Amino acid sequence: MTDGGLNAENGARAPRVSVIIPVWNGARSIPRVLASVFAQSFTDYEVVVVDDGSTDDTAAVLAGYQDRIHVIRQPNRGASTARNAGVRASSGEYLAFLDDDDEWMEQMLARCVPVLDGDPACALVYTRTLTFDVQGRSLGTLDEQTGGFESPTMKQMLARPWNVVPSSFVVRRDVFNRCGGFHITGCEDRYFLLQAREHGPFRCVREPLLRKTEHPLYPTWLKREPRFKVFLSLLRERYGASAEGLIRIHRSSRADLFKRTARVLMKEGRPRDARRCLARVIHYQPASLRNYRKYLKTFLPSRVPSRTGDGKA
Repeated sequence: MTDGGLNAENGARAPRVSVIIPVWNGARSIPRVLASVFAQSFTDYEVVVVDDGSTDDTAAVLAGYQDRIHVIRQPNRGASTARNAGVRASSGEYLAFLDDDDEWMEQMLARCVPVLDGDPACALVYTRTLTFDVQGRSLGTLDEQTGGFESPTMKQMLARPWNVVPSSFVVRRDVFNRCGGFHITGCEDRYFLLQAREHGPFRCVREPLLRKTEHPLYPTWLKREPRFKVFLSLLRERYGASAEGLIRIHRSSRADLFKRTARVLMKEGRPRDARRCLARVIHYQPASLRNYRKYLKTFLPSRVPSRTGDGKA
């Protein structure tokens, strides 16, 4: 944390940016995450790390950075609750979020802050994202998440899914506060983006300035199903009929995701796990007989791969 990042209550001016990092059992990854923050060419920031009930050595690792970060500890309540707690403990004019296994390029803040400085109407600025699997292999970019709209209108955001990950955006504190922070029970980042767009346009920095680690979809996405249900309810409550098209697309996309995951699980010889995914597909598409057939196939004995070299033609 730089001198500019001292708490305003201590008599110094507040930092321009508060970097909020929620961490849960991130002892192995948090050093490289923090290194990417400390390597920023823009230096007027503070770092608030929220330890969300970690049970590994996260606390001990964070203790080694105590002169450069502010640490909050809380029982495990999820990333959104942790982010909100970090914001409450921070004082920067702008808020930047970074997950505990993502990394910024060194120009992340230097490219985003001037956009907000130069356009008082802009509510949020985001960058492109490079994705990698847990082995560090490149998976491409997340460009498809924005559907080609770099600065979407509210109508466009309600017409089809538009989403960028929290680690890739910087938002004004007053906009964050007017949104009430991240909703803690329903696809919080997607809902937050819709709310934030009500308070001003978004701007895109076209350089890929975030490296995001993508984890296997199963079982994480299955565990998030209750939150997804809440998200759809929030959309209906806040946006009414205007959100019905968006809800239909979200449900269809969710079904496709579980279909793809089930195929992978079947190839891996995990029919029970595939069955759980296909049950969700049926939930979203109950009229499709094909989905029921796929579900029933998970009860059949696994096909034994043919052997070669056994003397048979």
